[in-house]
Amino acid sequence: MNAVHRIGNLALLSRNKNAEAQNYDFDKKKEKYFVGKKGISPFVLTTQVLQQSEWTPAVIEQRQEDSLQSLRKIWRL
Repeated sequence: MNAVHRIGNLALLSRNKNAEAQNYDFDKKKEKYFVGKKGISPFVLTTQVLQQSEWTPAVIEQRQEDSLQSLRKIWRL
């Protein structure tokens, strides 16, 4: 599974936060995304990443399904 562009692998971030994280490993990205002068991300879906201890295909797949379920409910699909 190539998860790079899947919804489950994406996180809403400001341009600045995304640039800060670059291509670091998962722990370093979490630090860059959520710790800073401005506090944590204002996006709930993005802050859910903090609950994960690692970023695996299984985590991405579960986030994918959860996101799709939320979208189906919101958009009444």
